[in-house]
Amino acid sequence: MRHGTHDRSEEATLDHYITAEEHLPDEECTETTLQITDAETKRIFEARVRIAREPDELTDPQRLTVVTGPHETVSKEWYVELIDEIDAAGINEDLLRRLAREQETTSNIVNTRSDDLRVVLTYLVESGQYESTAEALRELAFEQLAEHNPALLEAYDAVRTEFEADPLRRALMDQE
Repeated sequence: MRHGTHDRSEEATLDHYITAEEHLPDEECTETTLQITDAETKRIFEARVRIAREPDELTDPQRLTVVTGPHETVSKEWYVELIDEIDAAGINEDLLRRLAREQETTSNIVNTRSDDLRVVLTYLVESGQYESTAEALRELAFEQLAEHNPALLEAYDAVRTEFEADPLRRALMDQE
């Protein structure tokens, strides 16, 4: 099917999104983050996407109206393939869910391989401020994340709660 030749019944099955030409990447079909608007709900969001002028170039093409001009009155029809939606705080919850799922079957040891960090953490333990280097590192890392990335911690807390609260959902996600 070539661009511009689909019939109305096919068009009805496609989601429709809108973006400004200035947001487009330089090259088609490359993975990029794009601000788009859902044409039906008018919800504006960011997503990791691929775009193309022809639907055949994408695995799951959706219509994308690209507006341009000083008053965004000129439009071109493109296609977009949504990979992951990114929330308003810039958190990719799909990625966070995947990492949480993977963590269930992998080691929980974080290795920094830093002599300097090891010396400083050991000092904090031996001076009585913490019981262990692991405790010091956990507490300091979470304090830093809470201060500089609170949205990430909130999103992870929601994801973790989903996993803990819904064993059926977890089992189904494991099958994917």
